[in-house]
Amino acid sequence: MAKKGVLKCLIFISVFICPHRLFSQVISNNEGAKDKHFIYEVKEIDEFFERFNDDPNSFIRGVYKDRHVKFNIDRQRLIRSLFNYENMSRDSVMMNAFIADVTKKKKPIYLDFYGDNWYAELACRFKYNSSSIVVPVIMKIEMTPNKGSKWMIVAVGTSTLKSKILVTEMAPSRIKTKFIPPTSHGTNFVSLKRAFEDKENLSSYFESFYFKKSNMLEFYNAVLNREIEFQDVIKIKYHFLLADKWVFTVENFPREALNSGWLINYIQRVSSPEMESYRNKLLSGN
Repeated sequence: MAKKGVLKCLIFISVFICPHRLFSQVISNNEGAKDKHFIYEVKEIDEFFERFNDDPNSFIRGVYKDRHVKFNIDRQRLIRSLFNYENMSRDSVMMNAFIADVTKKKKPIYLDFYGDNWYAELACRFKYNSSSIVVPVIMKIEMTPNKGSKWMIVAVGTSTLKSKILVTEMAPSRIKTKFIPPTSHGTNFVSLKRAFEDKENLSSYFESFYFKKSNMLEFYNAVLNREIEFQDVIKIKYHFLLADKWVFTVENFPREALNSGWLINYIQRVSSPEMESYRNKLLSGN
């Protein structure tokens, strides 16, 4: 890389770790803004995991390596860059306490993609009685017996659904190996359309433990009896319940700033009972 190119790269490295108020100025004034935006935008939730955990194989580290620039951003600053600064102060007490806790030297805290403590909340649009309604659908990653993984529907939020036909037990799937792929979040969960149309194997996509909850029962029957038709996912929010003391949500903020993409938009320190209450509320669909 030419000296001029190295210098420009080092300049935007320093910008990345500076306060958010400088981001828009860099984007508007310097050439290569689209390139910088592509590098620093958190494009997928997988990339959020990478940066939060400071994964040595992360996308952003790969870019620095390809450009022969030393990656000198520590984990604390990486996590700090994952907050939505249009909604919260860069130096808030809660944020600083969170970063200090998850990056402590003795027992650092990391996110586990295959763990039990995060959920996807999907605002799904359905055609129902010749009109469109939005139904919140809660999903989580589950491990399979063969050490694979899949997304499962674990809860459904309140809606105006009233199914005309009710079954109180999910029929066994004809094909036991049907599942919602673990990569579905990368395509905005378009695979839900195939899953909801697969009536013979519909139970493969629902977590049976939560089936008796009223919202889930009503929703399952409406899908089974073709009373609603899936159209698309209009919004996704991820809920993280971390280390029995932190709750935070991650949402997508697509904008022309380096601080963009999948970012933390809400965070709260909680007690163990408060965390269980949060989980129960989420899984009850309320």
